[in-house]
Amino acid sequence: MPNNEVERCPPPSSDSELCQLLLGIRRGDVIHPQLKRLLVHLGFAELRGLQIALTGKGRLLLET
Repeated sequence: MPNNEVERCPPPSSDSELCQLLLGIRRGDVIHPQLKRLLVHLGFAELRGLQIALTGKGRLLLET
C-alpha cells in the first residue's frame, strides 16, 4: 500500500557551509583536491603554486 505522506523538500540551505569552507582556506586548512578544483572553477579561490587562496569573490562572500 503506498504511503500517503507527502515528501517534504529540505529547506533551502544557507551559504554557511560554503563560508565555513572559505574560512578554512583563509586559515590554511587542508582540503580535498577535488574540492579545491571546484572552488577554483566557481571563482571563490585561486591556486598559487601549491597553495590555495581566496579571490575577491570569495572574500566578498565572507564579508556578507
